Amino acid sequence: MTDNEDIQEEKTENAECVQCAEYLAGWKRAQADYANLKKEVEKEKTEFSKYANERLLETLLPAVDQFETALAFKPELASLPEEQKSKFENWYHGLSAVKYSWDKEFAALGLENIKPEPGHDFDPLLHEAVGQETAADGEDGKISRVLQAGWRLNGKLLRPAKVIIVKK
Repeated sequence: MTDNEDIQEEKTENAECVQCAEYLAGWKRAQADYANLKKEVEKEKTEFSKYANERLLETLLPAVDQFETALAFKPELASLPEEQKSKFENWYHGLSAVKYSWDKEFAALGLENIKPEPGHDFDPLLHEAVGQETAADGEDGKISRVLQAGWRLNGKLLRPAKVIIVKK
């Protein structure tokens, strides 16, 4: 072989090597893109399943609120006749057990109750001020009363707590 033929053969081999390297780099990019796509799809699936029950839970919240309101108005046992006291106690304990069961299931789904205590700071990210009332003993801008509990699902606010704020 002559020097020209050797040079020509080396150029051809070099061109083939460059082309092979380009193909390999393209294949590696495609592999990386596919792996990233799989991760993104998995993340979206997880996010979707995390909030899939959001609409259902939002429709259940008014019923849960009514249930809590019913439990809050427990009559004084002293005002009941003796024969009704034990029946009422059993009924009330049964309702409390149902509420405990609901709370446990809600917690498992990532649903948490936002019920601020009177005297706590007003947080516009968690609370909705629906009114003000004057009070001599409270600090201005603090929560005076809670009218309706708020709810969060996995950290996302579903419904803010409705509160009354103290105004001096």
